[in-house]
Amino acid sequence: MTLRMQKGFSLIELMVSMGIIVTVVAVATTALLQAEKATTAVGYEANTQQNLRAGMHFMVRDLMQAGEGIPQGGISIPYTTTSAINRPGTATIFLNSYTTIPAITPGSLQGQLATSLNPATQAVLTGTATDIINIMYADNILQDTTGNFLYSFPVVQAAPSTPVCAGTIAPSGASVTLAGNCFSMPGVTNPITVGNLIMFHNQNGTALEYVTSVAGQTINFAAGDPAGLNQTGKANGTVANLATTPGVFPPTTITRVWMVSYYVDATNPRDPQLIRQVNYPNYPAGAPVNSPQAIADMIENLGFSYDITSSTDPVGTYLNGSGNAAAPILPDTPDQIRAVNVFLAGRSEQVYEALSAPQFLRNNLSTQVSIRSLSFTNQFNTSSTSTAP
Repeated sequence: MTLRMQKGFSLIELMVSMGIIVTVVAVATTALLQAEKATTAVGYEANTQQNLRAGMHFMVRDLMQAGEGIPQGGISIPYTTTSAINRPGTATIFLNSYTTIPAITPGSLQGQLATSLNPATQAVLTGTATDIINIMYADNILQDTTGNFLYSFPVVQAAPSTPVCAGTIAPSGASVTLAGNCFSMPGVTNPITVGNLIMFHNQNGTALEYVTSVAGQTINFAAGDPAGLNQTGKANGTVANLATTPGVFPPTTITRVWMVSYYVDATNPRDPQLIRQVNYPNYPAGAPVNSPQAIADMIENLGFSYDITSSTDPVGTYLNGSGNAAAPILPDTPDQIRAVNVFLAGRSEQVYEALSAPQFLRNNLSTQVSIRSLSFTNQFNTSSTSTAP
């Protein structure tokens, strides 16, 4: 009988093989862990970027419409040294230097403090004040069932004009009644309702009122509105001031306008939000309208600067140049704003743990928006144009 040698792996070969296998598994595991961390980071960054883009989308859309249908000098508001026209997005009023609400009202450092969190302890960290902005533009799509726009005809239009509009404006400005053949309330697209802002416009100027109720063809503007617009007895900026003689108005059109405000709400520092506020919030108490709308989460900062057409201020008034100004400086006014530079900063919702020390992942987005309705101005005064109308 022949004996055959039994062949197999030696102990050394087994140990070498095991070592190779362990090394390969370790490398593969490390690669997988790194890939997982990278995927987590990409997800956090993508979510942050999505929040920033969502917020920027809304702001760019509204800024592009700023000033549309608004008189170049803005809309007159009731003003005296004690006027108190509330400003959305803040607990303040429009400054008494504002005799009109312009298409764009800057609000440098007038918002809430920028807030963040310590990623390790979750302690609240506060920074500088954020900015706010108020944007005004007309609603040019409101029509009735026959296709008439709200501003198609004056409230009162007598024969021989066609059509004859037999509407009325209360002498005090407390109400306006529209003729049904010239505009049939309430309209078919986003009808006129409580919380809307209505601009009155005629040869004597403009005025702005807050709708407190609607009854059939009558729009009412009662006192005590949240804006403080429905004032009477002021020397300027009221509907009554638009009359040629008390209670007698020249041809007067009305237009619905939107006041859109952007600001950061950091009341909850663990989720600071970018807010889009249309008109004024939470009125009346029983059935509030125009609630603030959060359009982006985890927004830590909001800033604006402005391109301002300036030819009267001395050199050096704007420290960063008139193309990067926090606000117009007298004698410049917001009517000279030609573009808005927007800066938005945000952080990840979750703490990224893969670093040597836990951190939030941060990103920011910036853009410049040319103001369509304010962009055109002659910046090149020559001898032939300096005296031209």
